[in-house]
Amino acid sequence: MEFSYMMNQMKKHGIKMAGFLVVSALLATAACAQVNPEPQQTAAPLPKEEKADDAPQLRTKEVFDTAKYKGLLQIHYFHLKDTKVGTGDSYLITTPDGKNMLMDAGIASTGWQVVRYLDQLGIKELDAAYNTHPHTDHLGGYAEVLKAKDAKIYYRQSHEYTDSSQYRNTIAQVDKKKIPQKILKTGDTFMLGNEVKFEVLSPNVDNVNAVIKNNEASSINFYSLVVKMTYKDTSFIFPGDIYKDREAELVEKFGNKLHADFVHAPHHGNATSSSPTWVDAVVPKVTVLSSNIFNNLEVLKRYERKGSEVYSTGLNGNILITSDGKKLNVVTEKDRVDTKNIR
Repeated sequence: MEFSYMMNQMKKHGIKMAGFLVVSALLATAACAQVNPEPQQTAAPLPKEEKADDAPQLRTKEVFDTAKYKGLLQIHYFHLKDTKVGTGDSYLITTPDGKNMLMDAGIASTGWQVVRYLDQLGIKELDAAYNTHPHTDHLGGYAEVLKAKDAKIYYRQSHEYTDSSQYRNTIAQVDKKKIPQKILKTGDTFMLGNEVKFEVLSPNVDNVNAVIKNNEASSINFYSLVVKMTYKDTSFIFPGDIYKDREAELVEKFGNKLHADFVHAPHHGNATSSSPTWVDAVVPKVTVLSSNIFNNLEVLKRYERKGSEVYSTGLNGNILITSDGKKLNVVTEKDRVDTKNIR
């Protein structure tokens, strides 16, 4: 979609652009799409700061209100702020019985932000730390997080990315604190608390090191951990940074098992992922694009056209998804531009 068309649509519908990321500034690729041993991220230009009178009303206190949502399954998506680079993924799962698992920790320079968010939620110790794959925008912040917080277990896939200083720093901190490591692969299951179950759908090899050559970024993403989380009648898919080729393989293998109420859009909502085949298989009611830089309008629209409510950390700020075991509810720190009328 051309920028001029989108601007006309927004003017037609009376939508204010101030305070939101300009949709025309789409990235061709995100951090882990770079074929480098340690992917570098580039930032999209940001709009001019809005005047205080036009600033959106923030719901930060509600997103981080621990008492209000006690007894529900909670997923907190953290908005890791940086105006120059993409900061990656970090989100916290809290079970109805109060167990916590951090899934990824963003880049190294925003690790302190993850610690601050955990502090806001009163998290003194993690019941589990989980890394989808060892790219810097998923693992980099863990060295800082694990300095500040203990963890009872560290889940990861089997790739030992020793060429990466971020990987070495994280594993050094895991070892220093004597945190047990658990290597996950297809078919494994584990519980978080008494009611929340995880089933591993990928990778399907015991030793990822044997199949990844030269630490190619696309290969590391291909072997991201993919898990399905189930709480009573609600289900959630967290697929890391898999690309369309891996999506197709998973659809062929698992079929309707991929159907879920919620999906974390693969690879930050980039065009490398979220193929029509994948979206048709998952058919999520709620989708989150986890990236401080909004990447691709077409991907967002692809989920919307299937009836999904789509949220983006880059557009909505911090995001809270809750489940009572039957239905989902979403609270965002701020509203974003309505894209449902844009074709």
